[in-house]
Amino acid sequence: MEVKLHGSNYLLDNVLKGQMGFNGFVIGDWNGHGQVKGCTNTSCPQAFNAGVDIFMVPDEWQELYKTTIKQVKNGSISKERLNDAVRRILRVKMQIGLLNGMKPHEYKFNFIGDPEHTKIARRAVRESLVLLKNNGNLLPLDPNMHYVIIGEAAQSINSQMGGWTITWQARENKNSDYKNVQNIYTVLASYIISQGGSVEFSKDGSYKKTPDTVIAIYGEEPYAEGDGDRKDLQYQGKDSKYLSLMEKFSKQELPIVSIFLSGRPLEVNKQLNLSNSFVAAWLPGTAVEGIGDVIFTKNDKVNYDFKGKLSYSWPRYADQNLNFKDANYKPLFQYGYGLTYSSNENILVNIEEVNIKSLRSQIFIF
Repeated sequence: MEVKLHGSNYLLDNVLKGQMGFNGFVIGDWNGHGQVKGCTNTSCPQAFNAGVDIFMVPDEWQELYKTTIKQVKNGSISKERLNDAVRRILRVKMQIGLLNGMKPHEYKFNFIGDPEHTKIARRAVRESLVLLKNNGNLLPLDPNMHYVIIGEAAQSINSQMGGWTITWQARENKNSDYKNVQNIYTVLASYIISQGGSVEFSKDGSYKKTPDTVIAIYGEEPYAEGDGDRKDLQYQGKDSKYLSLMEKFSKQELPIVSIFLSGRPLEVNKQLNLSNSFVAAWLPGTAVEGIGDVIFTKNDKVNYDFKGKLSYSWPRYADQNLNFKDANYKPLFQYGYGLTYSSNENILVNIEEVNIKSLRSQIFIF
């Protein structure tokens, strides 16, 4: 039987607080308690009894407060459960010093921005990159060459962060809002120059010097919750120029590396075919130095190899339903797929065949 997490005593109390020994407190999501069977936004003893210690209630909190007190008095919520919730909340407040005048930002165990954590974040970026295509073994790149980088996402930190970063949807943030964080272009350019190479950013496809390789960086606009819902898996981005620039460079027979930023696999067949190499970089966050660690050589040798594997199947066409191990399971790239520098595969997507399949799936019989 399907049970909302807010009402799951097994997961919240038995597994999280019991088996896993979690000593903190559980906060619900935005009126999430109201979605539990038999509950409303102003009354939900089921969620409290299941293990939610603090309701997240954006409005009508006064009514929820009154009904919760009544439910404790009439036994719908036991005093033991209430005491457990209060104890958990006070324990955390005590641990971070709120009960003795400590200011949270002065907490001696505050590791925000800690250099060791930054190293871990950079490693996470390196090891989560998934190499989908590397025709002709274009990667890794020699940094002692000339590069042209295209794509608005290359200079927009928002594109590498995703939603719920500083603001809800994270679209209105400026680069200056991100302290001690660099955009992908700055990071890659710094490494290229430090190794004796050269680089230029091109908005319109023009360049001062013919590049040895073009690096295209593009991806989804940040989104959170319902704003990210899609009717299909067709990639759509705000940058209207990058694709025509890729086509232009492709006609010039210049090799192209794509760094694709997204929170999910999307149909990007045209982009894949225009790219000699294609890297799914997901949402790398703050430590984008990890991208350069993998795609560039160091002292003429592989610095870090690709380790990432797909945790989702990659769609062959936009309206494809993909369930691993289905009888008709035919993704473009299977669950668990991911090339390394020792792989030897040449990839070309038959777009015409894909379009036919997509069209057939949209035919309705009345």
